[in-house]
Amino acid sequence: MKPFNYLTIYLVTCVLLFSVSCKDNATGEKPDLPDSLDPVEEVKAIQGGDSATIQVNKDSQAFYQIDFSDIEANDIIQNGIQEGWCIDWETPIDSDGGVYEGVKLYSTFQVEEWKPINYLLNIKQDLMENDPTVTYREIQLVIWSLRTNPVFDLEELAVEDLPGRMVNDGKPNFSYDKVEEILDRVKTGYEDFDFSAGTKFAVIGETPADVQTVFTVVQ
Repeated sequence: MKPFNYLTIYLVTCVLLFSVSCKDNATGEKPDLPDSLDPVEEVKAIQGGDSATIQVNKDSQAFYQIDFSDIEANDIIQNGIQEGWCIDWETPIDSDGGVYEGVKLYSTFQVEEWKPINYLLNIKQDLMENDPTVTYREIQLVIWSLRTNPVFDLEELAVEDLPGRMVNDGKPNFSYDKVEEILDRVKTGYEDFDFSAGTKFAVIGETPADVQTVFTVVQ
């Protein structure tokens, strides 16, 4: 991965709206935030990715297929179709061809709070190749479980409260055991992983406040 210029920003979560938004912070100091906002992580704005357009569709190999356009030349992410994943499971998004313009893109490379998820992204292919019963559903559930805001506790959620794609005929269409196994592997392995140039990491797309925040994977 080549060096790039970036603004340090803070990704903040609005507790009342259960959505994610980003705040610029050129000084590197934490901004004064109202009580309803809680800074959760530092990510990096991608030069050339301040006004992307995305089209979101469901996918069978990832939670979403995202078609990126209007990204200016940079060393991190290019225009085209990429795998997509969900961050905030409680917020809706049109995943049947929904188009969102003016989306700002942020890199999570070497961001401490994103290391567990980025580690998962680096082992995901091996997990799915070595165990064909592991699907995008288990991967997405692990992502939600690793996030702290909004809280996602799979063991506490009733089946009827799960997102629709995780249920079929009123029954879970994923393996609770596989989710737990992958979570254990991530939690015990990410701290020793070498997050250096050439490894995979998430690029976040900042959608409107009332739309689910998504991310793709780059290397």
